[in-house]
Amino acid sequence: MRPTSFFAALLVVLAGAALLVARNDRPATASRGTVTLVGDSLNKGVERYLLEALPGWKMVANDRVGRSTSGAIVELEAERPALSSYVVISLGTNDLPAEETAFRRDVARVLALIGQNRCVLWATIWRNGAPNDAFNGILREAAGANRRVRLVEWADMVERHPEWLAADGLHGNEEGYRQRALAVGAAVKACMPGQTASQG
Repeated sequence: MRPTSFFAALLVVLAGAALLVARNDRPATASRGTVTLVGDSLNKGVERYLLEALPGWKMVANDRVGRSTSGAIVELEAERPALSSYVVISLGTNDLPAEETAFRRDVARVLALIGQNRCVLWATIWRNGAPNDAFNGILREAAGANRRVRLVEWADMVERHPEWLAADGLHGNEEGYRQRALAVGAAVKACMPGQTASQG
């Protein structure tokens, strides 16, 4: 082989290797699967829009109007519903706002019941015209300690866009729920099941 041919072949091999490395460096995203919804009326409002945000996916919904976090724990302990690899949580809005210790304990219990090999997408809480900073802080702690926990920043979204709220100032209107569904969908796609639970 002539030197010029050898170097040309070598450049082709190196270029291919570089392309492979570049592809492997891209963040992995989920393209299809099943999402399980466990939550309250805010999750229920998202149901009709979520599959628009996740085309080709399937959805299993277990949402109840007025559900508290402790109420959801009863369902999860009874293994209702069977959980997929992606669990969309909307809980905390119906809990007593002053019960921070109870909410922290209940968040830990929910995560333990869901297990370490699933993605958990939990929406931050807006209530009484403002973010519930105490509860949202607990959720941020959980997300900081677990790679599998991703927050859907609902409280920030409606603080920036109050026009996305219904007249009661708590639930989303049609556009609000559509935007929330898009945020849930983006969080789902960004999380891969089986990731190590610890951020460290």
